[in-house]
Order: sequence, then structure tokens, then C-alpha cells
Amino acid sequence: MPEFRIGIVGVGRVGTALGTALSDAGYPVVAFHARSVAALDRARTRFPGAFPETPAKVAEASDVLFLTVSDDMIPGVVESVVSAGVLRAGHIVAHASGRYGVGILQAVLDCGAFRAAMHPIMTLSGSDDDPRLLSGAAFGVTADPAAEPVANMLVTAVGGRVIAVPEEARTAYHAAVVLGANYLGTLVTAMLGLLETLGVDAAADAVAPLLRQSLRGALERGPAALTGPVRRGDAGTVQAHLEALAVLDHEVMSTYAALASLTVDQLERAGLAGGERSQAVRDVLKAVPVSTAE
Repeated sequence: MPEFRIGIVGVGRVGTALGTALSDAGYPVVAFHARSVAALDRARTRFPGAFPETPAKVAEASDVLFLTVSDDMIPGVVESVVSAGVLRAGHIVAHASGRYGVGILQAVLDCGAFRAAMHPIMTLSGSDDDPRLLSGAAFGVTADPAAEPVANMLVTAVGGRVIAVPEEARTAYHAAVVLGANYLGTLVTAMLGLLETLGVDAAADAVAPLLRQSLRGALERGPAALTGPVRRGDAGTVQAHLEALAVLDHEVMSTYAALASLTVDQLERAGLAGGERSQAVRDVLKAVPVSTAE
């Protein structure tokens, strides 16, 4: 196994989890940069053999430099590392952003180093279990040809699975992941809030089996697993739902309508709906006022 010294700039959830998983796999974190006292303490606990330094010094000490900072901070960190003149031929600089590919690291390439984007498709909470969650997770990888074998090897080393994402598709790829992951949580939160408002006790326990089965069906069968009033073409039920939700939460009502419209589209594209019943649902949805942000 080739030896690579890992440097990490940004010891948040992703940086901590990835660094720990790589260390456990035999790729030691030798240096890190942490902005807060909490991050510094966390890094010292997780990476006892590493030392805290400036981003430039972390780059200088490493063979593979991970920039696990927020998306907006990546350009500034790249500029500081490049201006320090510490990058060398064969050096690999990677980030874990879903939105960006390697274009944001252009200045690194101009220095003779190589670039990689390695985005774990996993929700990380900052818990001790996070490194374990990377095992079995997919990583959206975009990399220079010279960096790609190393990026893929590191993903495999932590138990991950490589998903190649073209540079021009990065933003749309990330939007798709956010749509299904982050906003799934948003929908469930709204669902529980409504049920609790209506006096349903232990709402989470009540709907957990339904949610698990719905997610399993969607993953395994796609549109064929869709159920409910839109699938049945029950326009009257959809209308009643909208009226009830309008009383409780107008924003949730608008979201329901938007999702119902998307569901009709998905069913029709899959050849699972159409005709008068689908049109009746569409007619109900057309009457829903468009929500605008204040």
C-alpha cells in the first residue's frame, strides 16, 4: 500500500470523519488546521500524532491535502496555500464539496499539483459513529487523470464506493443529492409537526414503519412504488388535503401541491397514469396559488 501523508484544513464533521477513517485505514493525518478551540481539541483527540499548523504548513507536511472547509472558504484557502509556494509536483489537493468539481482548484494545477473532488454521499452528524458511516457510502469523485487513482484508492480504503461525476455535472449532481437527502428530512419534519399539532401522540413512532417502507420501495422500484391519491387519480381527496393544509400551514400546503404535481409527471413518464383522472388532479393543482417569499 503506497504511503501518503494526509493533511486536513478544516476539522469539522467531514474533515474529522474522513481523517479518522483514513488514519484507521493506514493513511496517517500528519497535520491539521483548526479555526476554533472546539475543533482544535477534537483534532488533538482524533489525530494525536498530528500537529496544528497554518494551511500552508499543513500543505507542506502532506502528500494529500484535504480542504474540508465550507464551500465559500475554499478559494481563500487555495489562495493562501498557493501564495506560500509550498505545493510541489505530484502533490494532490482535494476537497469534499458536493457542489464544486476541480475547477475551483485551478491555481493548484498551475503550481504542478493535481486536483480531486471527493464528496461523501452521507449525512454526518459529528458523532463518533461518523467514520464508520463512510464505510459503504458512495463518494462523488471528480479528479485530474493523475490524481484519480489516488482519490479512488483512498475512497476504497475507507470502505467507500466511487461514483465518477463529470466536472460539468457537479452542481446538478449535488442539487439532486440535496433534494433527496436534506429535503427528505424537511418533509418528515413537516409531517411530524402537522401530526403533533393535530394531537397525534408519539408521531415519529407511528409513521416510522410507513416511512421506511416508502423509502425502500422508492429505492427498489422507483415510480412503480408510488402510492396515494395522486397515483389513484383521486382529485377530490387531493382537493380536500389542500383545503385542510391551507388552514394549518400555507407553506406546507404549497409544498404538497408542488410535490403532487411532480408525482403526476413521474407517473405519466413511467406510463403509470394519464387520461381523465390525472387531468382532474392537474386541474385541482392549477388552482393552488403560487407561494412567494416575502
